[in-house]
Amino acid sequence: MFLKTVLLVVCMINAIHSVSLEEFFPFGTQAGDEIFPANDDGSTNALSLPANFPYFDNNHRKIYLANNGLFSFLGPISTFVPDPFPLSDDRRLIAGFWSDIDTRGYIPSGNQVFYHIYSNEDNTTAFEKATSYVQQFFPSEHSFNPTMIITGTWYRVGAFSQQTNKKNTFQIVLVSDSMRSFAFMLYHDMQWANPGYTNSSAYTSGQAGFNAGDGVIFQLLPYSRTADIIRLTEISNVNVPGLFAFRIDTDTITLGGCGENSTMQFRPRRGSQLGSTAITIQGPCFTNLSESAVKCRFGDSLEVDAIVIDDFQAICLTPSVPLPTFANVYLSINGGWTYEAFPSTFTYTRTEFGMISSDDSEVIVVNQEQLSIAVGSEITLQWFLSDRTMKTWPNETIQLQVQMWSVILNETNGGIILNTHTVLQSNIAPTAGLQSTSVTIASLGSTYTQPIFFRIVALDLETNLIYAALSSALFVLNDTTAGSTDYCQRWAAGEPEPTTWNENLLLCPLRLSQARVARCCYEADPLCSEYNQDSPLNCALHRGREGHDEPSAVACYVSLTRNEAQSGAECCYDGEGQLITHGTGAGTDDRYRPGSLPILHFFGDILPYIGCCLSNSNFENCETYFRLRPIRSGSNTRNPSGGAWGDPHFITLDGTAYTFNGYGEYTYLAVTDSALSTQTLVFNSQVRTAPLNSTSNTVTVIRGFAAKSNHPDAKRMSITISRRNTLIVRRGNETLDLDITNDDRISSNNSLAIVFPELVLEKNRTNGALTLSWSIGISIQITPIPVTGGLLLNLGISVSNAHLQRTFGLLGLYDNDPTNDLRTPNGTVVGQPSTLTLEQIHYEFGQAWTINPSQSFFYYESGDSALFYANQTLQYRPLFELPELSTAEMNAIRSACGIASSATNQSTWTVAQQTCYYDIAVTNDLSLGEASRLVANTIAQTEADQRYAPEFNSSLPLTLAVNANASVSINFTAISPYTTDITYTLVQGPASATFNPATAIFRWTVPSTGRGLSAVVRVSAQDTLYNLVSTRDLVIRDVVSSVPPTSLGTILRIAWMFLLVNLVGTFVLL
Repeated sequence: MFLKTVLLVVCMINAIHSVSLEEFFPFGTQAGDEIFPANDDGSTNALSLPANFPYFDNNHRKIYLANNGLFSFLGPISTFVPDPFPLSDDRRLIAGFWSDIDTRGYIPSGNQVFYHIYSNEDNTTAFEKATSYVQQFFPSEHSFNPTMIITGTWYRVGAFSQQTNKKNTFQIVLVSDSMRSFAFMLYHDMQWANPGYTNSSAYTSGQAGFNAGDGVIFQLLPYSRTADIIRLTEISNVNVPGLFAFRIDTDTITLGGCGENSTMQFRPRRGSQLGSTAITIQGPCFTNLSESAVKCRFGDSLEVDAIVIDDFQAICLTPSVPLPTFANVYLSINGGWTYEAFPSTFTYTRTEFGMISSDDSEVIVVNQEQLSIAVGSEITLQWFLSDRTMKTWPNETIQLQVQMWSVILNETNGGIILNTHTVLQSNIAPTAGLQSTSVTIASLGSTYTQPIFFRIVALDLETNLIYAALSSALFVLNDTTAGSTDYCQRWAAGEPEPTTWNENLLLCPLRLSQARVARCCYEADPLCSEYNQDSPLNCALHRGREGHDEPSAVACYVSLTRNEAQSGAECCYDGEGQLITHGTGAGTDDRYRPGSLPILHFFGDILPYIGCCLSNSNFENCETYFRLRPIRSGSNTRNPSGGAWGDPHFITLDGTAYTFNGYGEYTYLAVTDSALSTQTLVFNSQVRTAPLNSTSNTVTVIRGFAAKSNHPDAKRMSITISRRNTLIVRRGNETLDLDITNDDRISSNNSLAIVFPELVLEKNRTNGALTLSWSIGISIQITPIPVTGGLLLNLGISVSNAHLQRTFGLLGLYDNDPTNDLRTPNGTVVGQPSTLTLEQIHYEFGQAWTINPSQSFFYYESGDSALFYANQTLQYRPLFELPELSTAEMNAIRSACGIASSATNQSTWTVAQQTCYYDIAVTNDLSLGEASRLVANTIAQTEADQRYAPEFNSSLPLTLAVNANASVSINFTAISPYTTDITYTLVQGPASATFNPATAIFRWTVPSTGRGLSAVVRVSAQDTLYNLVSTRDLVIRDVVSSVPPTSLGTILRIAWMFLLVNLVGTFVLL
């Protein structure tokens, strides 16, 4: 709870001034204001607002103006003697000067109260002024574009009873973009404090401030309830006499400007590990402080000097760090003798290769189609500078400089070190908006392939201070002048055999559809994504070589899990969704899993690939790379999935569907470290269910999710829906900022990814969905769904098959047996949903998984607690029977849910149809039913996408070495779990080869001119039940030219082994 018991500490202004009327927001009839008729103690009727106005963490769509100097939100207020804050009884209000104002007396051109509600920028002056105020007084806020302004102006108003000899003039201005709200109090002339014009206790003087209406939370302006309240014209919290600025949308009031009571803040709260992100600092007043006195510290030791912009703000450039991390940020205003910590941490995001995909782009290389850039080539760089950023720079002395930096590997910690740089262009005049320039790439004179990035630097030519620096992603500088002939050989000489590090890696799913839905175990490769097709760099690392009959990838997925050697696997798929198993389009084993060791992956896997295959036309060099980074083979894989949605419906990991309409917090999924114990958890997650709104107490939905793994650096993750129907995402005790935080971005990616030690958090900026993927093989997708009554969460889950028989909670025991999923914590199986009533499921199963309040992972807003939900669990009784519906109502619901009028037997309905019908019937909310139908269909499609295509014999090699004139016979038979009827087709092969589609036997006699031979054989297998297709590629090469001498004997021995033992029908004749 927050109780503001002290008055604001504000700046005392030596020279007595006030806010001039010219500085007021537009008011009066000439501004189109409404005039509140002369009255005493009156209030307007409810004024409708065009959008949500958030105040004290609640949204409002109406407002009341009271003649007595205030706005209220939950009802009119006519009280003329101000009651002392805090007030209860839902008196949620904003008071500029709450006193007994009487506008019935005659004052020439005065005694008037005006109000206006602006929307859609119908007054440019008002909106520009509001934007300027927020930028000036709240510099640590990200870009603010108000969509609504509410003004109330009390112009030369008198006191009760019709007194006119003393007059007060003040204005309340409320601005909002529906997410954030700010209040500005402007005082021009305050001549009376109370109707008695006296200090006598018989009269209560005016009161100014904010009250939440809960009897607890409030904020007062100085001098409230004293005769000195008329001195508000002399003071300020933003160094402008008579002006006060506040942010008011959260559950506490945030002061604008600066001062001892101001909250220390900075923005942006994340940036590249390459450093030089300019963060704007707000909190203490920087008045009369030298720049040497103001310093920032990142973590325990990285200290940088600040640049003071004005009284309210300073900027610091972040230092570079070797690895993505999270740093506490500290501020000193005494030259570094002492530091004070900011309440938020700074997130260093991982640097990307080629194209920035984990956050927004700052600098891009225009139309670049290759990930390597040659010395001497000309490229075009493009960036964006916001008007807000440029306003903080000195006029006429800032010029832009284009730098090219090289980075090297930090052998100690596996990170990067900024190495050397060269200036490619100087003295570029900055302009607001989009800007570009062309540069010629210079040599850095070091190595053949060297990682580089480009940086646009804003340099003050007078002071040599850098005000901002924008960085690109990493590219590879291809410098042939540095020598390239032995690069690949030198790299290979230092590499261990793959068998020393690639054991126990995941096999690749055979089909793209399988990889796409196996979120527990695979994540999309940002460098080759089916969702980045517009980028010319997409899949640049996985394009087949011309003349080698190699397919190109359209999508790649990398394993989320790693083996004991910290290695991972990459799986790439062609345009038909089939796994690629040969050539440069294929995925390989990664010695360093990119999600765990991104820098080592870049230097140890990607850089050698570019040097051996892409920047080098020597075929043998590329084959050397693939020998040391083997191409990954495929197999059918199934990882269980489930979820929860709507008026909560659940599908367990074994596919059992049921409805549990609880109110409280429950164990959603817990995973133990072994099948024999439920005591030691490697993962635990919880779900919160609550009524969708206060008017519907018989229906609950999912309103929160929380989880934590047993990783030593793990923190609890909490995703909840606030009272304002927005998502609150917290890690530990910190709220994560997942919005766009950098004004100087050239483009916004559809997704934001933040890497934590134990998980990756990704936000889809199109639909707001969050995906949390833990490295232990658990991925949960949380999708906020707006419906008529508010916001709810739909949960989808994917779990690694490694957790078989180790799960419990509302998603059941995963053991491939759907009959025992409704299991209580003591192991009792309640029964199957088809044999139980909703009431039995509720009390005998669902309620048994109520969490202990002391073990909650959730974040709680003010007035909320784990104990509250525990009590609701005991008291709440849901609706167990569908309400009586008329025939017309039932038909309308059937139509909305896609149920044929003739389908009267509900047992024949799909899960999607059943849950859709149920939700509409009990809530009368079509949008909720439609949302339930959509997610249930998605879960069903996920299950279908995991079906097994026919699988070829795993002992078939990817590459076969043969001699000239050899007779080759290969058995391409495959098996399906659904049918023995499989159709085979030879998709590709030598013209002289034969293929028997009945037996799947391929035969070919190698030509006598076989030296240098490379022939691709591709066979497809299709089952006749689901028509699922898989393909198998096998490359036939001649022994002498394709195999390094050191491995020739090994390959021959393997080939003879196939001949002698005839492994499962697959044989090779030499």
